[in-house]
Amino acid sequence: MHNIWIIARRELGALFLQPIAYVFAITITLITGLLFSAQLSLTTLQPGSPPPDLAQILSTFTFLSIFIAPALTMRLLSEEQQTGTLELLMTLPVRDVEVILGKFLAAFIFYLLIVALTLIYPFILLRFGNPDAGPMLSSYLGVILWGTSILGIGLLASAMADNQINAFMLAFGTILLLYLTLIPAQLFAIGPTLATVLNELSLQSHLNNFFNGLIVAKDVLYYLLIAAVSLFAAARILESRRW
Repeated sequence: MHNIWIIARRELGALFLQPIAYVFAITITLITGLLFSAQLSLTTLQPGSPPPDLAQILSTFTFLSIFIAPALTMRLLSEEQQTGTLELLMTLPVRDVEVILGKFLAAFIFYLLIVALTLIYPFILLRFGNPDAGPMLSSYLGVILWGTSILGIGLLASAMADNQINAFMLAFGTILLLYLTLIPAQLFAIGPTLATVLNELSLQSHLNNFFNGLIVAKDVLYYLLIAAVSLFAAARILESRRW
């Protein structure tokens, strides 16, 4: 655990030095902030209008995070390989799984900091209204689990790619594909079996229950399984490079 934290702290410091991380954080905050402000203004100016929908705001956040996750993870392993520092890292008394978990933890902490920027929205709703806190909590749980899965995919892509651009594109394409598998399941006559398979593979479909205030075991396991499989595969790739 000590080695994991050392690696995470090192990578987290590097993330804070990257302008692109701040650009994405500011952009996602501005977009969700504008959306929340527009909904709040509509409620204020037109009595009887529905209150701001936190689920819609967080849904926008998760969509934008499709771009953020590859940006956060693209350099974690591909840069090490590109600059030749991966070989030096392999000579240290640290296991492959500790390297992977440390780098994942750094990206996950940075992701949580971006999520924390959106906490102002439920705070405002709770301060000036009487919303149901249950769906808010489940929505944020879904956003956090969503982050574990897409960051895991991003780290796996970084382990597979030989440079940061390839890592970004591979991670972005994979996440986007899993995000869009819900569309053919809903719009095309592909048969109930295939529609069910595509629906269960979709990142978005498993998020909807959280936004509706439901915490379903299969949705939690889905995101955790994607993260676990991605990190396991990344560790095996790192191990193969050691030999």
